Amino acid sequence: MKKMTKRILSAVLALIMVFSLAAAGSAAGSDTFAKDAYATVITASDFQHAGNEAYDRFGKILDIAINDGMPTADSMLVGGDYTMVLFDNAVPGISKIRSTYLNAFPDNDPASVVCIQGNHDNKKDEFAETGFYDMGTYCLYVINENDFPWKQSMRKDKGVKAVAADIEENLDKMISAGDKRPVIVMTHVPLHHTGRNSYGDNMYASYIFNVLNEKGKKLDIAFIFGHNHSSSYDDYIGGSVNFMAPGEKIRIPLPDKKGEDCYTEETLSFTYTNCGYIGYSDNHVSETSTDVLTLGFIQFTADKLRFIKYSEDGVYSVKEVNKVNKGTAASAPQYPALDD
Repeated sequence: MKKMTKRILSAVLALIMVFSLAAAGSAAGSDTFAKDAYATVITASDFQHAGNEAYDRFGKILDIAINDGMPTADSMLVGGDYTMVLFDNAVPGISKIRSTYLNAFPDNDPASVVCIQGNHDNKKDEFAETGFYDMGTYCLYVINENDFPWKQSMRKDKGVKAVAADIEENLDKMISAGDKRPVIVMTHVPLHHTGRNSYGDNMYASYIFNVLNEKGKKLDIAFIFGHNHSSSYDDYIGGSVNFMAPGEKIRIPLPDKKGEDCYTEETLSFTYTNCGYIGYSDNHVSETSTDVLTLGFIQFTADKLRFIKYSEDGVYSVKEVNKVNKGTAASAPQYPALDD
């Protein structure tokens, strides 16, 4: 078996199975955050501004959530695009994100902020590499922009098949090991058929989708993404706050086909949602970019996955999905098989 060497959390974090439900300034009686959750993950993407507005918005919304009773976060997942200029240096933006996160949760490991590359970002050491990560309370598969790029019709599959095969290998190992922890798959470019690049932006998404949709019958999988913002082609999945639950229909692009009708309609077996577009190039709400700017949160309970979005006005949406592995809370990582 392939040796899994990518570990980003300390051994101490890997053993944390519960967290405190008390947060400074938490609002008594708030029911936004599940009181029986054993993990809380922050998600965001597309800061996309040369100034500080989106980074300030992140801090403001995080404070609102903490005051509403948000527990201490286990980790933060950031889905790319830290700058407005194509292929700009993303490191200063990532440093701002990590600093804001650690100010809120000073006892957390800085490595618990996982940042991936977007199509606007240069390749830097700050980005997590494509691969499988044991996050302690859940498992994470990161797909970086180089391995699942935008404008795929111009670049062909560029290794997308290989990434799909690696995801399948690791999820099969989880299933064989009896590991029932939730899995988050994070990439910048989404899977659904969209009008970007004249319907050729993610032409090979089906390779990854087919694996996740099969393994989602046995594992609790959430796919999170950035990149698309809001336009008419995203309306059916929820506009700028995208969310689709298992059992819903989704349009997946046909490989090597580019056009408005070049998709197949599939029934989801996993949860599909954006990270939360926290900014955009004009950095304010508008019909042509995003109709709402949000920060996302994912919580795990024994029986449910809970997906929360906050805007600067407070709670925007709360969605819950029943787990495939009901009654299963976090347990000690079961990875002898993954390390063989």
